[in-house]
Amino acid sequence: MLKHLAVRNYAIIEKVDFFPGKGLNVITGETGAGKSILLGALGLILGQRADHSVLKDRSKKGTIEAIFEIGEYGLQPFFAERDLDYSDELIVRREILPAGKSRAFINDTPARITDLQDLSSYLVDLHQQFSGLDIYRKNYQLELLDAMSQDGDSLSTYQSLFSSWKKIRIELDATLEKEAEATKEFDFLSFQYEELESADLQEDELTELEDELSSLENFEEIKEAFTSLENELEGEQYGVNERLKELVRRLSQVGDFNQSCKELGQRLESVQIELEDISREAVNINDGLEFEPGRLELVRSRIDLLYRLLKKHQLEDTLELITLRDSMSEKLKEYSSMSDKIAKLKAEEEKLKKQLTTAGEKLTKVRKEAAGNLEKQSMQRLEQLSMPHARLKIDLSPFNDPTETGLDEVTFLFSANKGMDFKDLKQVASGGEVSRLNLSIKSAIAGKMQLPTLIFDEIDSGVSGDVALKMGKIMKTTAGNHQIIVITHSPQVAACGEQHFYIHKTTQGENTITNLKSLTKEERVNHIAVMLSSDPPSIAAIENAKELINLK
Repeated sequence: MLKHLAVRNYAIIEKVDFFPGKGLNVITGETGAGKSILLGALGLILGQRADHSVLKDRSKKGTIEAIFEIGEYGLQPFFAERDLDYSDELIVRREILPAGKSRAFINDTPARITDLQDLSSYLVDLHQQFSGLDIYRKNYQLELLDAMSQDGDSLSTYQSLFSSWKKIRIELDATLEKEAEATKEFDFLSFQYEELESADLQEDELTELEDELSSLENFEEIKEAFTSLENELEGEQYGVNERLKELVRRLSQVGDFNQSCKELGQRLESVQIELEDISREAVNINDGLEFEPGRLELVRSRIDLLYRLLKKHQLEDTLELITLRDSMSEKLKEYSSMSDKIAKLKAEEEKLKKQLTTAGEKLTKVRKEAAGNLEKQSMQRLEQLSMPHARLKIDLSPFNDPTETGLDEVTFLFSANKGMDFKDLKQVASGGEVSRLNLSIKSAIAGKMQLPTLIFDEIDSGVSGDVALKMGKIMKTTAGNHQIIVITHSPQVAACGEQHFYIHKTTQGENTITNLKSLTKEERVNHIAVMLSSDPPSIAAIENAKELINLK
């Protein structure tokens, strides 16, 4: 509910404070007095674009601030998602700077214009006769039916199932797409995998093979070197080992007489032990060296295979080839299991589709019943508003596939006069007719859905007398559950208000200033009388005004 609208330095408004109350608030005034300007200021609060040209005094900033009571709207998640401070009393402020820029604040926290735009639908429902009306929107029409049905469980059950079904559909489509790609790749990948698998790859194999190839290709030189080493070390008379043994023996004999001889003898003995070990190892290696002509070709062939695979896959070593082979194996397993996965997903999707269809059919039944009630109640109100032959038909036609909102597309069809065929609301209804229809529908569902503050801007245009009075009474009834603000030129509508505000302009020197006044009971009678006749009003007009107010 809007509690306070403060406008400063905006158009012809220097300073205006508007304090609407609960129930039906009416605003009247002369043409050009500033009623549309007041709505324009409220539009800035709702996220409309700002222009510094609207500043009354362009050397100062303009400010529009609105205070709303939102404790019953359940908007805590909205504020949490945008990291904004929440309180039951909401303060929204727009500032228009002389330089042309504007700033927005929600509860004194800087906010984006898009935040105001998103928030606006929860705060104000602005109905202007020639504006784009919500009633034309398919989703809004469904919201009206769901509000009329008061069966939120059917809708929430359906939407929960739809979310699960949609998730499975996305996964199934992605898996089918992957399978289609896999079918093209599978044969080629299988061939590559078999080639790598049959190669029986071993880590560091290439390095070992290259060492072996080098040994095989230089076998004679290696054999000769080991034989020479063996002879030099183990020769019986002139072998190095025998000569070292003799030297160690001699130094040992004199070691007791000279410390240096003893130390050298010990060191020489260590060398002699190491050479003996080298000699034994050389003998063992030499004994094991046997040339195998066939092995050389096998090694060369194996190295050629490994190099060909490395070049083919643009890799550096056999370890990378092994990693590639293993990844191919996992892919092939995934492809093989894909058919099973698709079968399971299809079964799950079919199961959810049946549950979704059942829930959707129940929702359709609920909506059709609500459509009949809304048609009936709306036409009763239209008859009260001097449209006795107007007919509303709410058509529900099935979609090919389930949607997030249900199985059906809704269309509001309308016939304003007797003998006219039903046509889409956009095609046949005039502005005045849509105004009366919209008022009829909203009054029918009042109390059944959480409506924000309703603002009707001259929707009574084109009607007068008894019809206007009936329109005012319907708004008065609707205002029993919602705050309504009506801008009107009709004295009959004005007489139905619980609070009456008069907007007028005065001149101060060269300046024109807009003022807003809350009328007392006496002022209200006089003002409605002026609206009925002239200024000053006749005695008859005053009596008529009193009668209208009492009739309300």
